[in-house]
Amino acid sequence: MNSSIRLLVAGVLLAGAVVAAVLASGIVQLDFAASGNHGDGEIDVRVQARQTDDGRVEVRAQSSVDGSDWLSHTPDARFLPGDPDPGRWYSSNTFSVSGHVEEPDVSEPARYTQFYVAEAISRYERDGRDAMLAYYNSPESVDGQWYMFIFDEDDVLVANRNPDLVGNTAAEASGPDGYPVGHMVVAVASADGAWVDYQFNNPALGRVQIKHSWVVRHDGLIFGSGWYEDGPSKIHAPGAFTQSYVERALELYRVLGREATFEYYNSPESIDGEWYLFIHSVDGTRLVNGARAERPGWLGSNLHGTGIDVTGYDYTADTLAIDPSGWISYVFPNPDAELHYQRKHSWIVRQDGLVIGSGWYDRNYDLSEEDPASYARALVQTAIDRYEAEGREAAVDYYSSSESVDGEWYVIIIGSDGTRLAHPFLPLGENILDGGPDVTGYDFRADIVAVEDRGWVSYVFENPDTGEQGRKHTWIVRHDGLLFAAGWYEPGAYEAPDS
Repeated sequence: MNSSIRLLVAGVLLAGAVVAAVLASGIVQLDFAASGNHGDGEIDVRVQARQTDDGRVEVRAQSSVDGSDWLSHTPDARFLPGDPDPGRWYSSNTFSVSGHVEEPDVSEPARYTQFYVAEAISRYERDGRDAMLAYYNSPESVDGQWYMFIFDEDDVLVANRNPDLVGNTAAEASGPDGYPVGHMVVAVASADGAWVDYQFNNPALGRVQIKHSWVVRHDGLIFGSGWYEDGPSKIHAPGAFTQSYVERALELYRVLGREATFEYYNSPESIDGEWYLFIHSVDGTRLVNGARAERPGWLGSNLHGTGIDVTGYDYTADTLAIDPSGWISYVFPNPDAELHYQRKHSWIVRQDGLVIGSGWYDRNYDLSEEDPASYARALVQTAIDRYEAEGREAAVDYYSSSESVDGEWYVIIIGSDGTRLAHPFLPLGENILDGGPDVTGYDFRADIVAVEDRGWVSYVFENPDTGEQGRKHTWIVRHDGLLFAAGWYEPGAYEAPDS
């Protein structure tokens, strides 16, 4: 409450009303004056306080009209700060009177957080800025998981439990993965107070948790504190963690808006293991993808015609039809598992004409066993992605190395004329057309080189995982003048039919 308050009220009951207001206020600065019109003149009411010898605080209001004097006291009131001289009436704004305010229990963390922040603001009004900041930069101010963080008029952190953070700007105050916590706190703060949620390190436990912060903008400063709770486990509750990850994106969107959300979630910094955010417009245009934003032509492309997984499932319509929220599953490369294709379960929310989602990968789903033909297509697509991202030389080197081999699975790259450019087992630089047919007499090499776009060629070939001849089905894609191919073997050795 301000140190001097003008109340424009009429009548001789003014002084009694002022006393009631003082006693109900909790904390009030003295030097409290009220005035109003009474007949042809103006009346003045002066509110003062004193502490009696027995420790009670008395509050009186004196009227200039007839000298009336109303006196009252509250058993739980006390002077702040320090000990006043007993019996002396104080009307200086250097003193306050505190009435009894019931402190919420920590079992109600939201109410307790608001109480804790209100106490800091009261301390600022009572003790002044310097003393308040000194207190909230001291260990004495910490109350379990509660501590104050305070930004000044220039959005610089001037109080925090961690002295290493004091002096940082809001832009430098970030959470895990660079999440813009400082910007969000500054943006949401208001005179009435506001809640904002984010992940942050809990110094009391030494680990990251979800923090619910109450922030109030007061006299140019931003006062904030919060309480922590554990979020869902990535390992034991990947679905719930996915929903929480999307919720953090929606919170950033709510507070900072579209541009800041797009900028953050198109950055590699926003990726949390296998979790990254994707955003599409409702017409299917790709706007955000933390894992693929840097791939040329990805952002701005459309799901229609391209939103097809390696099993042939077109997930476009199902994705864009979700409203307001829901799950969808498909096979997609996991950026946290060297782009191995796994079954992905995505949680999607429609918000303001945007489709916002993220997903978790079922690592127990083995595409090579569940659907070997799809896995062959996935390997070829991965090779093309590597070629696009790293260039021809890097792709050729990798797929000519043993590192690229996964049991019976490997990728080969062939020039348009049939020259073998990448192969982990056979000599490079030779033309595959110079080789002979398979053991059945089938000239499969000519059919491989003849593929114009994409297609399957099946033949008998040595399985490097067993050393035996096996029936192999190879998927070939012509891309940028090269042929990328990978294949799978039917179980068991090839047996020639009886003649």
